[in-house]
Amino acid sequence: MSFLLFPYTEVVFSVGNIEKAAAIYRDYMGWQVVHTAQGDRQQPAFWQLPEHCTADEMLLRLPGTDKGQIRLLKFNGVAQEYIRPGAQSWDTGGYLDIDLRVDDMQQVQDDLREMGWHGISNPVEMQMGPFLLQELLMKGHDEIMIAFVHRIDPPQQTMEGGRHIVSNVYLSAMIVKDLERAKHFFIHQLGFQLLNQMTICRNTPGPTIFGFPHNVAPHAPAHLAIVSPDGSRDHMLDIIKIDNVIGEDFSDRGVPPNRGVLMFRFPVQGLRAYADFVLQNGAVLQIPVTRTHIAPYGDVEAFAVRSPDGCWLEFYEVIP
Repeated sequence: MSFLLFPYTEVVFSVGNIEKAAAIYRDYMGWQVVHTAQGDRQQPAFWQLPEHCTADEMLLRLPGTDKGQIRLLKFNGVAQEYIRPGAQSWDTGGYLDIDLRVDDMQQVQDDLREMGWHGISNPVEMQMGPFLLQELLMKGHDEIMIAFVHRIDPPQQTMEGGRHIVSNVYLSAMIVKDLERAKHFFIHQLGFQLLNQMTICRNTPGPTIFGFPHNVAPHAPAHLAIVSPDGSRDHMLDIIKIDNVIGEDFSDRGVPPNRGVLMFRFPVQGLRAYADFVLQNGAVLQIPVTRTHIAPYGDVEAFAVRSPDGCWLEFYEVIP
């Protein structure tokens, strides 16, 4: 079978108000609006939503790249739930966050507080393999969480962005119940590549990126497996299993039209061959290969799968 996987072009946020959400991505971050539409029916039809359901949308990107974009999608005429309502950072199911690089962590934290976002913790310095990072989780519109990351050492070469946000979406974390099961899905069923594995844990009580009580931190190691569709390190997914901390599980909620971080979309060359590969390796297609339209890409064939922890992924190929 002949197919090629490419980095995700976009992450889709299901939101209650596009203009309210755009306040951070367009107005603060300075991302370009590359597409808007109202009353789209083709995507809701692809997701097998009721005939009266439509979607308004806005696609935004960091200037200079068409990877790691953000699509804001507002569903009309259909009941919704939140994907991770009131979630703690250690709760399983769905996408925990997206990651964006910053050049001034304190300024970003102060700015977003003024915009109504709040932190799960204060910025935390941590060693991730060879990288010394400063990281901050903040939650804002539609219960969406963003991990802001400043790489201290070695210094990060970054793209030119808006106010102190200096990357596109390059990573997303998922909190899973079973690390080996999740790894099997991404590596053996989807054919993703394993980039790195590590465990992060404090040896003494203190602050963590997850916002654990300080006395809990030494007893809650986080086991990470970082995967990528094509082996690149600019568009990754981070699978995380946290020991000895049990929260809620939201694995059944990560489906259209629910609100929050809804899905990632990956372009594929040889989509039908790839769908056969996925099926032969035991994965289930939530949506079979179907022709639809995704603006501004055009007419596409696409299919959808869900991870064992309810993360929705779509793969598409533009029809010439």
